[in-house]
Amino acid sequence: MNDTQNDCKLSMLWNWDTVDTCVITDQWHVHTIQQYAGTLAGIFLIVAFLEGFRRMSRGYDRFILRRYQSRAKFAERVREDRPFSPSIIQHFIRSVLYLVQFSAAYLIMLAAMTHNGGIILAIFAGALVGFLFFGRDTVPGANITESEDYAIHLEQLSFGGKEKSKA
Repeated sequence: MNDTQNDCKLSMLWNWDTVDTCVITDQWHVHTIQQYAGTLAGIFLIVAFLEGFRRMSRGYDRFILRRYQSRAKFAERVREDRPFSPSIIQHFIRSVLYLVQFSAAYLIMLAAMTHNGGIILAIFAGALVGFLFFGRDTVPGANITESEDYAIHLEQLSFGGKEKSKA
């Protein structure tokens, strides 16, 4: 290694190191405070967009379920005794979406294992902002529908199982 380059600082204890921090690999070696700020911003965005990707995956699940329900109503053959199961292609798409989510989450976990306070706070902040923007569809007891313009509307269900008026 050149004498002009510093080695990566790797600590198994909580730290606030900014310069010479390595994230996940020695190829992601932070040499300056500006690179550290860029690293924090990048990790923040990765975590926030992961929440958006999770939202997209839930939307795809709702899409294939609605598609099945509309086809079953049209054919008048809804089977109450057999739960819905996606086709092989639909499940393959769902599996690829899951792979992307799992891989991103694993890499985020590896970044957190630097035990760097700034990186961990960027992960927390990204999760907060990501869920704030993309997590509204996870309200328990809500019936999610998408209109033609793809705007999401929540129709809260009452505790008695009856739908509230849509006035």
